[in-house]
Amino acid sequence: LDLEGHAGPAAPRDPVKMLTALTIITAMPVVMYFLWMVYSHRYATLRKHVPWRRASVKVMMMIDIFIWDTLFGMKRKLHFSFCEKDRSGLTDDEGLAKFKKHPAIMWTGGPHHLLLPSFAYAFQAERDNIHARMGVNLDEIFTAAATILFYIPLLRDLVITLGGRIASPEVLSGMKMFALAPGGIHEMIRQGDQVDRLFLRTGFIRFAMKKELDICPIYLFDENECYKPIPNLPRFVVVFQRWCHRRIGLGFSIWKGRWGIPFNPLPYPCEYLVGVGKPIPIRSVADAKSDDEAIERMMVLYIEEVRRLFKELQGASGRRTGVVLEIERLQSRSQRNKKAT
Repeated sequence: LDLEGHAGPAAPRDPVKMLTALTIITAMPVVMYFLWMVYSHRYATLRKHVPWRRASVKVMMMIDIFIWDTLFGMKRKLHFSFCEKDRSGLTDDEGLAKFKKHPAIMWTGGPHHLLLPSFAYAFQAERDNIHARMGVNLDEIFTAAATILFYIPLLRDLVITLGGRIASPEVLSGMKMFALAPGGIHEMIRQGDQVDRLFLRTGFIRFAMKKELDICPIYLFDENECYKPIPNLPRFVVVFQRWCHRRIGLGFSIWKGRWGIPFNPLPYPCEYLVGVGKPIPIRSVADAKSDDEAIERMMVLYIEEVRRLFKELQGASGRRTGVVLEIERLQSRSQRNKKAT
């Protein structure tokens, strides 16, 4: 104020101080999230769920139902080969109880594409109390995921909260129940139009035999229907996809959503049916004369069950009758090393 009590001109603001304050305000959330990533990353290798899981799942369930069921109009269903549907629409308890004979089990899913709608089945298992009816302790179930997912902001938090763990033998070795996609990124970037492709190495069977885990195939019947892979991609796109896979462990699919629009997050209107096959006991090959013979016989049993489940889902749904299932066996790392020497 001047001598007469009038307001004087405002003091000029220091632009350096303003810029410094703005930088601090902007950087604080980034720093805080980075510290959160460092703290929570330990759960990516632990054989126990995060403390905030149960509360988070309830919120995720509401969001998931709103997005996929209400907004996108997608009907998601589970089909158990062991079971028949009862009048309430839930899976028959007697059939589910048969899983109690398999206290240690590896769930193997495919074909691997985007997998976006499949996250809901973790929620559905809790909503319909399926895990308890199977005699499964929900706190003991995990999912093996690609390492790169645990470094992508926000997505990593979803994966860790839902029980995702780094797909490595060291992390999975102490688990009695977990799910994985044997084809991984290799399978993800090679899906096609009117064809489901599975790529199998013997590594998952070798691991199951070592840890005495039964194997249960899970078939994602509509994985390539809700978001359709774009076929006949330009050569440079294919080369770049495979380079990312080999060099940095990153997989990305070139897909189209509703109305044929590339990368459209709105899926095609369809049911999303997931089939759960019959578990294959490791003791089925107990009389094998060598490990190689046991692994080969187990692989044959696994492929037969996957093909049977695929046909069963075609018959049960009355859909995708013109789709072809292609299963290609790939060399394991040990086989490649032997060939190299």
